[in-house]
Amino acid sequence: MRESEISQASVRDLKGLINEASHGRISRRQFVVRALGLGLSAGTVGGLLAACGGGDGEAGPSASPTPMDTTKPEKLLLYNWSNYMTPDIKKGFKQKHGISIQETFFDDNEALLGKLKSGATGYDVIIPTNYMVQIMVHTGLLLPLDMKYIPNFSYVGEKFAKPSYDTWPDGKKYSVPYQWGTTALSVRTDKVPEEVTSWTTLWDERYKNQIDMLNDERDTPGVALRKNGYSINTTNQAELDRATDDLIVQKPLVLQYDSLNMKRNIIAGVALVMTWNGDCLLAMQAVGEDKVSYVFPTEGYSVWVDNMCNPVGSPSPYAAHLFMDYLCDPKVNADLTNWNQYSSPIPEADQYTNKFILDQLPTPEELERGEFLNDVGAFGRNYTEAWAKVKSA
Repeated sequence: MRESEISQASVRDLKGLINEASHGRISRRQFVVRALGLGLSAGTVGGLLAACGGGDGEAGPSASPTPMDTTKPEKLLLYNWSNYMTPDIKKGFKQKHGISIQETFFDDNEALLGKLKSGATGYDVIIPTNYMVQIMVHTGLLLPLDMKYIPNFSYVGEKFAKPSYDTWPDGKKYSVPYQWGTTALSVRTDKVPEEVTSWTTLWDERYKNQIDMLNDERDTPGVALRKNGYSINTTNQAELDRATDDLIVQKPLVLQYDSLNMKRNIIAGVALVMTWNGDCLLAMQAVGEDKVSYVFPTEGYSVWVDNMCNPVGSPSPYAAHLFMDYLCDPKVNADLTNWNQYSSPIPEADQYTNKFILDQLPTPEELERGEFLNDVGAFGRNYTEAWAKVKSA
């Protein structure tokens, strides 16, 4: 390979792609398309394909998976969002399988992606959100799952079992749902006299320095997009530009962009906080349901699913599968929901879930206004640039 080609292609992406091809996890056609997408020449792609042993056949669900080493390790390394895993589940997993869980944390999906693309390995389970699963599959960062080692997957609800973000022509699967939730608006009703139903309240000058927004390059522009009647997954530059301009106009009113301390900020009395449902519910329980409400704005909001995935470079894919299976147990997943106040993707977990949490779920009519964040492909760079423009304004 020429040096110029190495500089054009992500070495990490290429290593992951070669690994998948070598183990028959992707077809010849998939390898060629994705390698060309990295900027390699046709000649180089052909040489790499030959070296990987890529034949003309199509890899798919009928292909024999690589035999899994079922030796149990002493520990499993979980790379997770902060405050998202109960200590009791860690203890329970160790009691059941004799494997301790070592947990480290990331702040957002883009930080997780950047870490893996930079070459970081050693993680057995990571927890990306739905759109990031698509991106990581496309860039060769995830290992396909062997579902025979996850029998409890049968408990997963129908709408989560075959989601659009993890449905592939070859039938492979790369994710198991962990928790799902919404990104909407916390209102301190003791500080905001009127009923809030719209995102436009976040542009009301009466609430200057009483507004918190998430520090997120997709969700926060998504608020401005929905306020203007657009999809949070738009690939229309004019629509994104209008949303960006709106966020710049709003910026003097914003107290902070924060994706780590929403619960604390709500409890501290910030009047309007763009937040995830679990943080709002925890704050609501702390200060009282009469002082906090969680609003699903009329223009729409984002719905997300966080997922368990096994990244390339995992020391023990077997331990990862055991962990995913354990979290799919209805009682265990309900314990997770009761602890972090998010929502379970497992219907049978409801019988073990606190009624307070179930009562705060969106109604069917409210859920109709929800929209999943999707991978927008190369246009994702436009969101990155738009968010940088807002932050530097």
